[in-house]
Amino acid sequence: MALPPKRPGGQRAAGSQDPLLPERETGKEKLASEQLASALDALEEELEEIKVKYEMYFMGADRMEPSRRRDDLKRNVERLRSAFTRNAGIRFRIQTLHARYLSYERLWLRSGREKEAGTYRRDVMKVRRKMAEARGQKVEAAPVAKPAAPPPPPPAPASVLGDAELRDLFDSYVSAKRSCNEDVSRLTLESIARTVNKQAPEIAAKYKAKRVEFKVVVRDGRAVLTAVPRS
Repeated sequence: MALPPKRPGGQRAAGSQDPLLPERETGKEKLASEQLASALDALEEELEEIKVKYEMYFMGADRMEPSRRRDDLKRNVERLRSAFTRNAGIRFRIQTLHARYLSYERLWLRSGREKEAGTYRRDVMKVRRKMAEARGQKVEAAPVAKPAAPPPPPPAPASVLGDAELRDLFDSYVSAKRSCNEDVSRLTLESIARTVNKQAPEIAAKYKAKRVEFKVVVRDGRAVLTAVPRS
């Protein structure tokens, strides 16, 4: 699998919506970590797109199963798992991505078998409706069952913020940005959560910290987030 282009490393620019990453890698290890991180970003995005495609397929909005994209993703995830890295944060992200893919794959394969056998709930209701119409009976519309939720991903390490801490951090960040007259229209709780969950394991591994705190600071008239490793 060709790795995506290298992403800039080191500190993020002031005013970025992502927390600062206090990392100073050099040489080949830094390049390898950046390439793996870029590949992870691409595969995580691909997994979310395929998840949406499968939801549309099982609800009947799409007629073609995205099985080819699923198989390509599986090969790329397996290839990424075989890549060597000493970066504990990168290894954790790879393991998490692999576990999420397996959870979704089991759900998709099971639902696909049910759909082919006519036991998938949406198809069962369609058959019953046609049989009732053939007998001249009126069938009341039944609620469409939502696809079963996949199992949750593996638990995050202790260095990742809890829901309450994450909400407090987000509220403080938005408040600080508004006080600095900065635009917060594109800032969301989900974007902060993704960045914190992505960077906290890397920072904890880099500094051998038991946990990582994030705080809001104002620098040069801009509100930014900084990561603070704690022993």
